[in-house]
Amino acid sequence: MKFILFLFIGICSNFILAQGNDYIVDINDRKILGTIKLNTPAINSSMIRFKSNNETSFEQYRPDKIKQWSVGEQVFVSKVYTVDETRSYSVFMKRLTPERGKAHLFEYYNTSGDMGYTQTFLEKDLKITEVNYAKFRKQMAEVFKDCKELSKKITEKKYKKKQLLEIIEEYNEWREYLWK
Repeated sequence: MKFILFLFIGICSNFILAQGNDYIVDINDRKILGTIKLNTPAINSSMIRFKSNNETSFEQYRPDKIKQWSVGEQVFVSKVYTVDETRSYSVFMKRLTPERGKAHLFEYYNTSGDMGYTQTFLEKDLKITEVNYAKFRKQMAEVFKDCKELSKKITEKKYKKKQLLEIIEEYNEWREYLWK
């Protein structure tokens, strides 16, 4: 009898462990747990393969079919990547900042021929802009001009390029305090 009980517990624990902790958020804002089969960063930025915990096979999802997906602590959000005035694509971008706040930082893995590279994008008030590191201070001072104190710190070189996450955090705290 004890053997049967241990066998049952072993089978149940294997079933529980086999359940995926990855997830997707569909276009109806439903979070669905399962397993994501990762590929190269270039492919993951345009398509993922996902199997929900109640399914037996993987399905392909593109950015226009789901809002976001997550593996571990990494969250990828569907965004529109604008190439120029006539071309834009739905892509998955990795979110580098917490979900709360009005300003967010994203990383997009792009390709050109055989070469892959990352691009950094800043989203503020739902407008997404590529970060221009060559004109960093000028661009960031302009983007955050509604927070005069932060804009001044950027202009006066109190922040460096590598502190972009800190700039966004300070801005989001300012906006949160403003609306309390």
